Amino acid sequence: MPPIEITDQDFEHEVMHSDSPVVVEFYSPKCTHCQRMVNTVDALSKELDGKVKVAKVNVLENPLTSTRYEVTGIPAFFLIKKGIVTGSTLGAMSKGKLKKELGLG
Repeated sequence: MPPIEITDQDFEHEVMHSDSPVVVEFYSPKCTHCQRMVNTVDALSKELDGKVKVAKVNVLENPLTSTRYEVTGIPAFFLIKKGIVTGSTLGAMSKGKLKKELGLG
C-alpha cells in the first residue's frame, strides 16, 4: 500500500487515533532531499504494510501540523504509536537507516 497523504484536518484521526503505529514524513514537493526519499518511503510502506501505516504531510499545505511537531527541516520522519512520538529523524537516508533511526529494525 502506498503512503497516504495526511492533512491538518485528518491528522488527529489518521495518526493520533490509529490502532497501528504510524511513520509520518513531513515533506515538500519542492524539496530536493524529499524527492530523493520518494522511492525509499514507497518501499518502506510496502514492506511494513499491515504492520505500520506510512503517511506523508506536505508542510506547505499543512502548516498547523508542521508547527505542532516543530518541524524545522525536511524531510522529517516521526514514528507515532498510540498518539506518542517514539522515534524521529531528519534528512534523506537509506531505507535501512530510516528503519533503524525510527526503531523499526
